[in-house]
Amino acid sequence: MKETRTFEITLTDGKKVFGNFTRPPLSEAIILFVHGSGSSRKSPRNQMVANILQNDNYATLLVDLLTEDEAEDREKVFDCELLATRVMEVALWVRNQKDLSELPMALFGASTGAGAALIAAAQWPQRFSAVISRGGRPDLAKDYLSQVRQPTLLIVGGLDEVVLRLNRQALDKLNCKKKMEIVPGATHLFEEPGKLEEVARLACHWLNENLKSPRLPFESRKSAAEQLAKRLRGRVFSNPIVAAIPRGGVVTGIPLAKELGAEMGLVFSRKLRHPLSSELAIGAICHDQDPVLTEGGVRTREENPRSVKEEIKRQRKEIEERQRKFRDFTAVGRLQNRTVILTDDGIATGATVLAAAKYIRSQKPKELIVAVPVAARDSLELLAGVADEIISLATPPLFFSVGEFYKEFPQVDDEECLQLLGQASNIVATPQHATRPQLESNKI
Repeated sequence: MKETRTFEITLTDGKKVFGNFTRPPLSEAIILFVHGSGSSRKSPRNQMVANILQNDNYATLLVDLLTEDEAEDREKVFDCELLATRVMEVALWVRNQKDLSELPMALFGASTGAGAALIAAAQWPQRFSAVISRGGRPDLAKDYLSQVRQPTLLIVGGLDEVVLRLNRQALDKLNCKKKMEIVPGATHLFEEPGKLEEVARLACHWLNENLKSPRLPFESRKSAAEQLAKRLRGRVFSNPIVAAIPRGGVVTGIPLAKELGAEMGLVFSRKLRHPLSSELAIGAICHDQDPVLTEGGVRTREENPRSVKEEIKRQRKEIEERQRKFRDFTAVGRLQNRTVILTDDGIATGATVLAAAKYIRSQKPKELIVAVPVAARDSLELLAGVADEIISLATPPLFFSVGEFYKEFPQVDDEECLQLLGQASNIVATPQHATRPQLESNKI
């Protein structure tokens, strides 16, 4: 039985907008509809598409982003930046609802609403996971198109010649995973028999491919990496390099780099252990950067500064030894102005990945993407201010350890990492060395 609710949402300016929310029992994501000019949450076309998405286990939220008075003002109807602001306000409201906050969200824009959806996606990449445009006007978001990072599908009627031309131009400007589907014999509103159903079918396929969580547990690190690559495949990167955190990250990183045709690299990040319990992490350190401490780590340093200082020194030495040990299999990668994809087999507390992300950010990459198969939700929040984009295939509500989400999760030692990197290096030319390692790299 579907759950149906009508919402009244108060915006920051005090105005109220209304939304219709429908949630199937097994829904894994929310699709927020962004209506175009002359459309509304009561539009038969929107409702038809929403109903088909619900049948594929997607919750739908149809909101009138303008008040009744505003909807009469043509300037506001075509003000995509205003509409995008409203979209983000609605998304924030959804995130504050306890029963909805954990669900990922995608945007489904129609006509002018598609322009607003693309602007919102560019401005809040961590909140929106995918974008779909139906007969949209992406040209109205022309200043934001290159900033969109979410998988984006443009659906256009084959007889809608002007909009078809505008969508082709917009497609060229998008740097994300992207696709344009042309529905033959359809006009702008897809009013012809069966055409709107075709729109919904294409939308469902795109969402299933790019949004739905995989079935857990993963078979292995390698199979998880291959699924992760599917989320990234088709993206436009700038001289990409996959930066993996040894040891488990090497097993994940090598197939990911191979699938993406990217360079493979190692970035050495080490946990800092509590002086009284080696099982308790108080932070992490990466290369020559300052340590990243948890709240508990800060208190521990205040209470026992000497022990923490010794632990930092010990882990710095371990990083230096690892750099020497792995240097024969890697070459120095220049991170400046490159796309760096930081990966590991999963994120639990997030300390080691956060330290690695801060190190990479100090090297001034063009963009930093954190991509992992599985992560604790709280940990992803820590990375939001450092990474340009975060991709996690699964974010389970209960998270005890990374290993619980894999059928096969053997321990990986240095010798196995060396062997895997050696096998990978056989695919390409012999690596060249540099004098001062910043990020070890090897073309896969």
